[in-house]
Amino acid sequence: MSLALGLRQTLSRGRTIGRTRSSSSVCLITQQQRRESTATTTPFATAAESTDATPAVLSDPRRDLENALQSLQTYAPNYVNLARVQLALRNLKQQPGRESIRVAFLGLPNVSEPGRTAKRLLRLVLADPLKPLGDWETQLEAHDVSQPLIVRVGPVADSGVQGESGHMFSMEKEHVIPELKVSSPSLNAGNLEMVITDADELVAAAKVDGPLALEDAILVPTVDIAAPKLTQPTHIATPVHMALLVGDGVLGAASILSLPLLGGTDTIASAVNFKKLSTEDLAGCPLVKINVDAGSDGLGLFRDSVGNAMKFEALWTEANVGRIGEWLKSNVLPSGEEGTATTKAPVRHLIRSLLQNADAAIQAQEARDLSLSITGTVAPQSLAQLNQGLSEWAQNAHEELQQQLEIAFTDRPWRRLGWWKLFWRVDDVGMLSSEMLALRFLPEAERGIIYLAGRIREAGVIEGQTAGHPSYSGPVPPPPTLGGGQPQLDNTNASGAVVAKWPEHIPFTRNYLQDKTVPALQALAQKLVLQSLTTGTVTIVLAGLSYLSAYGAYECGAIAALGIIWSLRRLQKKWDAAREFWEGEVLEEGRKAVRASEVSIAEVLNRATKSRGDQFELLDELTKAREIIQRAEEALARLK
Repeated sequence: MSLALGLRQTLSRGRTIGRTRSSSSVCLITQQQRRESTATTTPFATAAESTDATPAVLSDPRRDLENALQSLQTYAPNYVNLARVQLALRNLKQQPGRESIRVAFLGLPNVSEPGRTAKRLLRLVLADPLKPLGDWETQLEAHDVSQPLIVRVGPVADSGVQGESGHMFSMEKEHVIPELKVSSPSLNAGNLEMVITDADELVAAAKVDGPLALEDAILVPTVDIAAPKLTQPTHIATPVHMALLVGDGVLGAASILSLPLLGGTDTIASAVNFKKLSTEDLAGCPLVKINVDAGSDGLGLFRDSVGNAMKFEALWTEANVGRIGEWLKSNVLPSGEEGTATTKAPVRHLIRSLLQNADAAIQAQEARDLSLSITGTVAPQSLAQLNQGLSEWAQNAHEELQQQLEIAFTDRPWRRLGWWKLFWRVDDVGMLSSEMLALRFLPEAERGIIYLAGRIREAGVIEGQTAGHPSYSGPVPPPPTLGGGQPQLDNTNASGAVVAKWPEHIPFTRNYLQDKTVPALQALAQKLVLQSLTTGTVTIVLAGLSYLSAYGAYECGAIAALGIIWSLRRLQKKWDAAREFWEGEVLEEGRKAVRASEVSIAEVLNRATKSRGDQFELLDELTKAREIIQRAEEALARLK
């Protein structure tokens, strides 16, 4: 199946294979290969058991390597480039020495048309000087360099188009990426697929992330395609075995030399197009010097007349295109006879690079975990002690709330606010109630929660929280008033969670009772006293008027006494009910404050416990990934 067909099937099935450190990439793999990959997937444990069960039987290294890579993408997907893994699995399913090799010609962005030189260089590499200009060369020259192009090298079927030269080619445009099928006598046996694209943002972005990211970015170039049903271009990852960076002039050479390339010339090669620069000027330069203009002129002269063979030889030597052709032949052509052929070198390089990058990613993760363990590890004993301390604090806080409020509501200051004393103590209701809340509303519990929060911070549980403090979920306290003496909050987040040094539920509840309920109780007391005095005064006036109206003294006294008694009884009932309701509200709000403080501390401890459990799971994952990599390296060493 062709590379472009795999792309079309990938899009039609809506399957997206993520690549590490890349956004929304798709691995080019055919439907048949998906079924084979699914059918041959072997879990790590199963492969290990089968190996242990038959130690005397030599297993197939190719199948062992395939199982190891499948296990690696299953158990350690965050440490490998999944697109490259799929490409390696595809090669392992093919016959040794007959694997399909993908090569990318990447044009650097230092000219107006970055891919034009790469396109012209590819034409010179594939062109046959002994044949006239082929129609495929015309198609290649006419292709828009801003769009990617796939060139598949191999024998072209008779259904292809035959040009005037008799050279067979096929131009397929129904795929998401145009595909050009070309027959090249020197490379037909290599099962070669080539991608022409530019490396504008690709290399520039990779330069920031280091050599490993740069290697992945070059060997997994992302191309933009215009899907029929999508308004925005779709990014497709095209993993390759080899890549050729093509630049123009001094700027192109400087761009290539500035890249910290890891791959050798067998994997990532570089060529720069110089027109008038001599070989002596490039002495010691690691780049391949080419001249596509000279190569094109020489090819044209030779095709015009065989008598121009000397000029062609001179221009072709100056063009230095043969270096690129030899680089391709030495890597993509099969070695040995059928049945005794060995795995192609680019496939070995691909798998070795995958394993090395995965091992480097695991080492980096272990280094980060070690740094975190040194700076912020919480011992299990510390967590157990903190949980025990939280339970003891909650129990003591509830006992304190019950005992202190019981003492407060039976103490002399609160008894001074009896209903019969309101007439001369009504202005003391707010002062006495606020004083009682300040002295009796969970003072020890508040100090205990501050101490417990300090122990949590000392143990390193809140390491990494916002602003160095844990986020306590709860209501947002009002801004502290001058002279209030309450701890001031650091800030609050968008969800309403308090970011503070300790839970603020108790002082918030105390402030709420003092600012909202105490003034309401004070106003009610004043209202009841005023109503009682008004009612008593009205009845006395009514009794006086009755006496002036010739009613007897007994009748008028009865009217006055009835009014006064009724007003006092009403004052007693409403004030006692208000005091009882306020006592219950204070008790209930205290219980809510204690429970909310307990829950907020428990959430912080639970996050620390979960983080520790995640570290153990990550450690197991890294250990298993290392075992898989070791098994894959052993299988690769035995691979022929």
